[in-house]
Order: sequence, then C-alpha cells, then structure tokens
Amino acid sequence: MSQVFHWLTTPEFRFGDFLMPWGMVIGALGFLVAWGAVAIMEVRGWGGRVANLPLFFIALAVLFGCVFGLTFAP
Repeated sequence: MSQVFHWLTTPEFRFGDFLMPWGMVIGALGFLVAWGAVAIMEVRGWGGRVANLPLFFIALAVLFGCVFGLTFAP
C-alpha cells in the first residue's frame, strides 16, 4: 500500500529517465483550468465585464496553481 502512495511524497515525477518537478505539473494544471474558466466566461459573455482579461487570466492561473499546490502538496 505504501508503494501506491509513494509518488505523493516525492517532489518529482519520474518518466523513464526524465524527472519532472512537481511545481511544473501543478503550474500546468492551474494554467489549463484557468484557460477553461476564461473560455467559459467568453462563451457566456462575461469576458466583457472584466477590465483587463489577460491580467485576470494570469491571476486565475496563479490562484488555481496555488489551490492545487496546497491540495496535492507532497
């Protein structure tokens, strides 16, 4: 059982000989979720209510990255 959850305690993922840092995975996940949120906002017409949409997107990416990092921290 401990081998199943061993990957949660290491700061890096191993893909063959390549070690991917945990922060890179969390950052990419936060970016993708923020991208989806902004896409939904644009489809619903809520994007025009935001004064600076690119800055709002960056803020969402950081927010989601921090939430995922705190939730799934090794």
